[in-house]
Amino acid sequence: MGNHRRGHADRRRRGVSRGVVATVVVLVLLAAAVVGWFAVRDRSAEEAQQAARACVEGEATLAVTADPDVADVLRTLGESWTAGGPVVRDHCITTEVTAAPTAVAAEALAAPMYDPSVAGPEPALWVPADTASAAAAVAARGTDITPRSVVTSPVVLGAAPTVADRLSATESRWTDLPALVTAADPLRLALPAGPATAATVVAVATDPASETQPLTVDRATSLAAVSAVSRLALAAGAVPADIADVDTALDAIVRAPDPTAAPVRAVPVTEQQLATRIREGQQLAAFRPAGPTPMADHPGLVLATADPTARAAAAEFLEYVRSTPGREAFLAAGFRVPGGSAGATDGSADTAPEPIAGLDFPAVDTVAPVPTPDARAAVLGTVAAPSQPASTTLLLDVSGSMESIDGGSTRLDNVRAALGQATGALSGDGRLGVWIYSRGLDGSRPYRVLAPLGPAAESARTGLDALASITPQTATSTYAAVLAAYRSAVENWTPDGPQSVLLVTDGPNDDTSISSSTFLQSLAGAADPARPVRLDVVSLADNSDIDTLRSAAGQTGGEVIVTASSDPGLAGTLERLTSAR
Repeated sequence: MGNHRRGHADRRRRGVSRGVVATVVVLVLLAAAVVGWFAVRDRSAEEAQQAARACVEGEATLAVTADPDVADVLRTLGESWTAGGPVVRDHCITTEVTAAPTAVAAEALAAPMYDPSVAGPEPALWVPADTASAAAAVAARGTDITPRSVVTSPVVLGAAPTVADRLSATESRWTDLPALVTAADPLRLALPAGPATAATVVAVATDPASETQPLTVDRATSLAAVSAVSRLALAAGAVPADIADVDTALDAIVRAPDPTAAPVRAVPVTEQQLATRIREGQQLAAFRPAGPTPMADHPGLVLATADPTARAAAAEFLEYVRSTPGREAFLAAGFRVPGGSAGATDGSADTAPEPIAGLDFPAVDTVAPVPTPDARAAVLGTVAAPSQPASTTLLLDVSGSMESIDGGSTRLDNVRAALGQATGALSGDGRLGVWIYSRGLDGSRPYRVLAPLGPAAESARTGLDALASITPQTATSTYAAVLAAYRSAVENWTPDGPQSVLLVTDGPNDDTSISSSTFLQSLAGAADPARPVRLDVVSLADNSDIDTLRSAAGQTGGEVIVTASSDPGLAGTLERLTSAR
């Protein structure tokens, strides 16, 4: 009995193991700690969200400046983005979009001190019409991120449908526009100031042999480019003065009873500008010249001069603009939106809007490269102050000394070859006359007219054809021939551009019937201040008459070039002296 009771008491004292109790206690404590940690975390997150919603750092405005073409869509997108409550660097952001023409905003942003009265609040984000127009401002301000296009729109010529169809049938290139505006039935092309016009004249100035390369200063200031752009600008001068911008030009086209007889038949515009008008029911169409297509690329420029919060907000807004809502809004407005691989050099990667009645949106094979800033400035300078077409009477020495060998050919053959190169670049609206002289070439006269003063290309062809059969003659009656050519140039003077006589000779005057002093006096007497004619001289050899020729050229405002007939630069010299100035 005693043993039984002791065993029962022992079992009672043992109870639950102390190890098990300790484990349970630890688990309870751990569970409590985990629950507490989650509670603290959730509370911290909620507090962070509340702090964010409360804009710890306060309100901030993202100032956006945009070309009027894109400003309305960006303003709508800005309102939508702002409504979503964006918070950047603990600031609640409000977006404010200001429309300002690209040229106006560019000038304001490139200035040493920004003037808000010129283009609105100083922006952190700028969306100009094109990269080329923004170059100076970007150089002054810098950008915070690599610029990329927000949207694109090809530059085209806006015209009435019948005019656009006729132009399309010509299959003309951008570089053919000078010929079109000076044709017998000219294309009356308006050139209002703006990015589309700037892109057009850059395309006209481009060398067709290197059209996929950016326009350089050397090309922009070449005689060929200056002549082409000048012809375009001079023809545009005939457009009525009240057609001062793209809108008035398009209005004139739309309102004309007969589009083919309208005071303006075409104007450079963007595809999007044209699409907006056509959607309104206006009878317009696009002519797309062949060659690389100038593009209004509308880059998104986050300006490095803005404060960090504004720059961060600008970057976030751009991401929103490039998202689905932004793409759809821009496509609906007639823009193309970038897509495909970055850095593509053609427009095939861009998504185009759906065609509308009167306007399709074909793929762009090759986008014209952005010109260098200096080259663009040079071309626009030519538009502002175009060179006038030259009127030149070429007087060529064909005396016996021109049969002398120089560099493997006769001097006359060298000059013929150089003239062929030089006259090939003459503009179609200049004038040229071709004379030769020696002695007794036309009865008693020491000169003969191979081509009278007339359209440059035609006279050059006629004169060079006739010159091909000429052989060097005997004496050199320089003074008498110069006086006759000079008097003829004065009589046939026109106010259209510079007038000159270009003497090309290789020897001194040997006609003793006219002395040097008599020649200079007679030349002065033939001059007419109301009809200025310049005498230029190219001397091909040592010439004992050079002092007299310098005096003659000097008193008419001309110049004297001493060179050799075999000099490779002779063609360039002759081209310059027969070209617009």
